[in-house]
Amino acid sequence: MTTILSFLAVLGILIFIHELGHYLAARHVGVRVEAFSIGFPPTAWGKQIGETEYRISWVPLGGYVKLFGQNVSDENPDDPTNYAAKSIFQRLYILVAGPLMNLLFALIIMPLVFWIGMDVPAYLNEVPRIQNILSGGYAQKLGVLPNDEIIAVNANPVKNWEELHSTMGQISPADSFSLEVYRGGNSVALEGSAHEMLRAGSMGWSPFMAPVVGGFTKLSPAQQAGIRVGDLVSAINNSAIQDWSEISPAIQTIMNSKLDSANNSETNIAVELQRNGELLLVEVVPYLEENSQRWLLGMSMSKITRSHSFTESVKLGTFRLWFLSKATFGFLAQMFQGEGSMDDLGGPVKIGMVIGDAVRSGLADLLFLMSFISLQLGIFNLLPIPALDGGHIFMLLIEKINGAPLSVALRERSQMLGFSVLISLMIFVTWNDLVSLL
Repeated sequence: MTTILSFLAVLGILIFIHELGHYLAARHVGVRVEAFSIGFPPTAWGKQIGETEYRISWVPLGGYVKLFGQNVSDENPDDPTNYAAKSIFQRLYILVAGPLMNLLFALIIMPLVFWIGMDVPAYLNEVPRIQNILSGGYAQKLGVLPNDEIIAVNANPVKNWEELHSTMGQISPADSFSLEVYRGGNSVALEGSAHEMLRAGSMGWSPFMAPVVGGFTKLSPAQQAGIRVGDLVSAINNSAIQDWSEISPAIQTIMNSKLDSANNSETNIAVELQRNGELLLVEVVPYLEENSQRWLLGMSMSKITRSHSFTESVKLGTFRLWFLSKATFGFLAQMFQGEGSMDDLGGPVKIGMVIGDAVRSGLADLLFLMSFISLQLGIFNLLPIPALDGGHIFMLLIEKINGAPLSVALRERSQMLGFSVLISLMIFVTWNDLVSLL
């Protein structure tokens, strides 16, 4: 019930923000708004106020603002309140107002996430000391070694992993960069290329992460066995654990070995813990996660709540949205080139589950997710797909080039095609969501 109500509330707010942009822009240029609906028909509730009927409809997967004259059946260029009577610039203004409201909402909300404070992995607050180097990765080519401590990027000091990530993220793809590392009591300078780093996909290094338990999943076998938040995992089946990244490989090795042996009736593993200076030993039965086919204990690494000043929050929020925008366009480019996977698309079921988890996690996680979804709505609606705002904008551009509107028949066919594509996509992602739950 929490998931369903949260999904309806969050989606309702974001749809309202989007449609409010269209509504305000239409009213600003004098177009009559016949209906303002949250959700698609049939109508569950409606109230006429002035020229506009305000509706809440039963299908909560979108919304619409019905403008007088936007449909080909009621176009009247001689009526000043008609959409068709407005200039191309005024119609463009109405069309882009919805997506821009979503983008503006994301820009306002994301800095609040950093100002309120988010739970982040505890290692982000630790000195940026390298635990491991990926063989063949860019860090190895650069000359970075395990146990190196990064102390500066382009002569800018970095005190922890969070500062290192932020500073590295601000390097232009066309620039070179320098790293200053502390190694064996000496400072060593390394020179790198941002273009080569981006081509490699990542630096190819991993941080030291203390094996301290920070939380549990639902029905966690680790929690049921008596493990608590704050416990330090020191060994699994007598194999020493010094870093969080060593826990999962140790579990996979042990469980796969048990399954391969003749006697695989024993599925428990011994976890050695340090708690308040005491040494404890508990037995845990891992479970097999079906999607990843990995054995899990159902626990997560230690986290801290990190908040920032208002000025820093604005900077971090803007940077995060820029990063997410680039990632979104990169994903769309991959899909267009046939390199992406349709399994990466999330439908209403998956979105609802993520929203429910965010509500249970806290306000900061919920605001982050709302900002992220609002960003996606803004970008997606600007794509030149018929039936979306971007499709209408594309037709306006063609009208500007041709000097006259497209034929009624062509516009109607393109709209029907656009709706067919969107409905097919919605059915596909919904089915994909349901299959992933089985």
